[in-house]
Amino acid sequence: MNRNKAWIDIFLCQIKRFGNLRALMRTAPKKVSAYVPCYNEWAAIRPAVESILDQVTPAAEVFVLDDGSTDDSGQIGGVRVVRLECNQGRGAARARAMQEARFELVLGCDASLMLDRYFLSSALPWFDDECVAAVFGWIKEAGSATVANRWRGRHLFRSDLLRTVSRDAALASGCFVVRKSAVESVGGFNATLRHGEDGDLGRRLRDAGYSVVFDPSLFACSVGSNTVCEVLERYTRWNTPDGMGMRDYLRQLNYALKVMVAADLKAGDAAAALVSLVCPHYQFWTRR
Repeated sequence: MNRNKAWIDIFLCQIKRFGNLRALMRTAPKKVSAYVPCYNEWAAIRPAVESILDQVTPAAEVFVLDDGSTDDSGQIGGVRVVRLECNQGRGAARARAMQEARFELVLGCDASLMLDRYFLSSALPWFDDECVAAVFGWIKEAGSATVANRWRGRHLFRSDLLRTVSRDAALASGCFVVRKSAVESVGGFNATLRHGEDGDLGRRLRDAGYSVVFDPSLFACSVGSNTVCEVLERYTRWNTPDGMGMRDYLRQLNYALKVMVAADLKAGDAAAALVSLVCPHYQFWTRR
């Protein structure tokens, strides 16, 4: 009887030790791999990399994923550069970045953005919940006040919106952290997609029962400039990735008049209102 009790005590001690170990693991610093994907973004990439290196909570490794650039994007010094022989698109670049990442948590920041210094330290606590597979933030317009940049901030990034936390959000990969094992468990980024790879991954993660979290305390600043054609192309890619029929065109035309133009005029921005008027026609012309 005493012998059985001794074995029970040993077993309970082992359980307690295991529990303490798990608690210690939860509080131990999380190691993070961080990368910047780029394609012909030599003018913008250095601030993006520096914003990762300047994080209050540092990443354990930082590298650039050069998607076959024809400029000097891949020549940046101070970090490891992984080069694809030719441009393969965002899906292939992010899939390769996940392969290269050495740690369980992976931070991605687009080459045109600069992370807030507290981005990583604010994102990491979410991963104490094993159901959380991805956490992402929003993009703050911080570029020069051109018409295209003003329109970009108001309608593409929607920088002026009031935002709340969501645990079932559509993943956007401009500035985000993902759990590598969760991404791998649903098949990873789709390397065949040149665009829309983030939304596709987010859907598969949510379908598998994972949480995809939008946290409004997380943000990155867009500091580069775009032309009007570039912001219209980007808006179309983000909002009409699967084509546009006549019914979609009429719906978007109504939205542009009632929402987008109204917001521009309310801001006293008549030039941006003209861009909003062109937007649905551009979408239909390029996605019909």
